[in-house]
Amino acid sequence: MVCFTGGGGKTTSMLRLAACLARSSTVIVTTTTRMALEETGPENVLLTKNYPPTLSPDLISATKNLLEAGKIVYLFQDMTDDKYVGLPPEEVCALHDMNLAKWILAEADGASRMPLKGYAEYEPPLPASFDCQVVVVGADALTRPMNEFTTARFEILRRFLGVERDAVLTPPLLLRLLTSPDMYLKNSPPSVKRVLCNNKSNLTAPDVLAPWTAYLRAHLSQYQGILVTGRDGESFYELVR
Repeated sequence: MVCFTGGGGKTTSMLRLAACLARSSTVIVTTTTRMALEETGPENVLLTKNYPPTLSPDLISATKNLLEAGKIVYLFQDMTDDKYVGLPPEEVCALHDMNLAKWILAEADGASRMPLKGYAEYEPPLPASFDCQVVVVGADALTRPMNEFTTARFEILRRFLGVERDAVLTPPLLLRLLTSPDMYLKNSPPSVKRVLCNNKSNLTAPDVLAPWTAYLRAHLSQYQGILVTGRDGESFYELVR
């Protein structure tokens, strides 16, 4: 099970991984928050509300049929006007225990599509156990002032970092966010393998991004790697300790 947390770009990153994995394996995609309707193919969506009780034999059979047909299965609880409503974290754990698919990808956080976020007391809604965590930070956060227009739950993040409105992020400040059990590692089990995904790298000049990557590679000991993605491609840096 791979859980995606952090700033905006989680859904895009998760669906890119799902498409890659589905070439040779079986994949279920879900969320513990909400996901926009336009992000998924409706013919592959199953809603647990249509198969009571939750994770019933009928739902399991429908899931297996889609997986055997080579489809990515999108599994949610319900839908509103513009979003799918995700599963509670405990149901995602139960789904994982059923071993229906080789891979379960779960978006387990929300950031209103902003590159950075602070964490409220009840966030993030992670399952109790999972294997890998992809923590997403937008590269545009590295150069833009931090305020309510660029940072989800800005006041929480501002108080945590001890900065003023429109302060600019620095490598040590980002490292503090990424490694804090009160922020980006909140509810994250120690045994989980973690990858930092620095997305939208095309929005930051390479000579600006390179020092950030070098700093994080030298200090981000709680993670196994850094994935830099953007329209110009992607690079992965393994953090060897």
